[in-house]
Amino acid sequence: MKRIRRGFIGLVAVFFLLVNLVAGAVFPPPEARAASPVLIATATDPYPWERVELWGDSSSQMINGQEKIVKFSLPRNDKVRSWFPADIYVHDGYSSTYNDYNFGSYGHLKSNRYFLLGYGPNWQNATKPYPVLLVHGARDDMNRAWAHPWDYQTPGSITNPGLMQYLANRGYAVFAISFPHTHGNNLIQAELIADAIEIIKQKTGASKVDVVAHSKGNLPAIAYMSSLNNEWTDTSWMTDYRGDVRKYIAVAAPFKGLDTMFRYYTANTNVIQNNLNSPVAFWEAYIYYVYRYYKRWDMTDTYNGNYFQGQTQLLHNWVDDPEHPIPFNSESWTSADGNETMYDLYYGGQSAYITSEGINQAIANPNGSLGTSNFIAKLNNKGLDPGINLYVLYGYNQVWDYTWWGYPIGEKADASDGLLFVASATYTSGVTRRGAPLKAKVGMNYNHLDIARETPALQWIEQKLAE
Repeated sequence: MKRIRRGFIGLVAVFFLLVNLVAGAVFPPPEARAASPVLIATATDPYPWERVELWGDSSSQMINGQEKIVKFSLPRNDKVRSWFPADIYVHDGYSSTYNDYNFGSYGHLKSNRYFLLGYGPNWQNATKPYPVLLVHGARDDMNRAWAHPWDYQTPGSITNPGLMQYLANRGYAVFAISFPHTHGNNLIQAELIADAIEIIKQKTGASKVDVVAHSKGNLPAIAYMSSLNNEWTDTSWMTDYRGDVRKYIAVAAPFKGLDTMFRYYTANTNVIQNNLNSPVAFWEAYIYYVYRYYKRWDMTDTYNGNYFQGQTQLLHNWVDDPEHPIPFNSESWTSADGNETMYDLYYGGQSAYITSEGINQAIANPNGSLGTSNFIAKLNNKGLDPGINLYVLYGYNQVWDYTWWGYPIGEKADASDGLLFVASATYTSGVTRRGAPLKAKVGMNYNHLDIARETPALQWIEQKLAE
């Protein structure tokens, strides 16, 4: 068993007020509510959960939607993958020598409707009044994130359990959602979260749930809890927030986004050379002594469509941030060409090694759809529903891993958890803009993964749920 090394949103009822004057009264718009999700299958072997169900959103937009995906962006965990329909991935083609070299199979989801819902042990006999929904991040799934956080694959016996077991053992009804696209569009995933919460309320009789999200999983959670879908015309059909979340615990949340792939040229070459489940920041590059196109591997909709919409939605220009600018450091430098590649990668241009549209164009993504344009700015301009209590937990250990010769790997351009800048994880001015109370904000000396699995972090999360 390979061990992980310590270290890596119904229909909108009204877009404008519908005013009816009857006997001098103005009637408010009806609550936006999606059609009920549909139970498709129940897993025969749900371990390590008490029960695992495959559900489908019943709106026509989700049923007919088919998000683009690279095959390696399906869930890595074999059990999780087996719980989804065998034909959920539809192959469209393979990369070639000059197009997306080393990319492998690319295609699309059979439908955007599918998600898994895991039920924690003894959920029907919980003693705590509010059920908890756990939301995983990018390149992750509900098993690795919450049941056995130190193992990618599900072991026969779990010796180092995660937050799921920790909370279940303390009387909580624990549930977790798992997405089929590990870099999926955050608004599509927000719609699935709305479905999951509706199911949990029906199963438990609770009127509200508590949400705990890690890393990228915070963005679809926030998107639902802020009705962010109304910020784009082509997502206004999605479910508005229903007032059904009591507490929201944000763990390693990229509130203000990140810029990693545009900041580091070598991070991009490492992704290609090792065929990693990650996007790149250029559409052409000189790789293995040949110029090759990476139009499916980049983060815009300019060329062959966007296979990493959820990552596009994460982008923020930190170099030019007006409140907390983070300049390039030595690990961004491309000394061989006087840093021309470094600047062209970040701001757009062509060097001897890459051609990039730049981070600002990727953020704007003018050819994008379904909320893939200016996502982080709109998220922070909208803010959470004021009825939600917010708790923030972040890490500040920059070491993600070590090279074989002992050099620490991690984001070092500014204080970080090895991946996410602390300035992003602690930026709560946006999400609290409408008055959502910030109840606690705490940092711990853990990296981006450990902050969601080390015992003191689990204890802190449970304590805040119990308050």
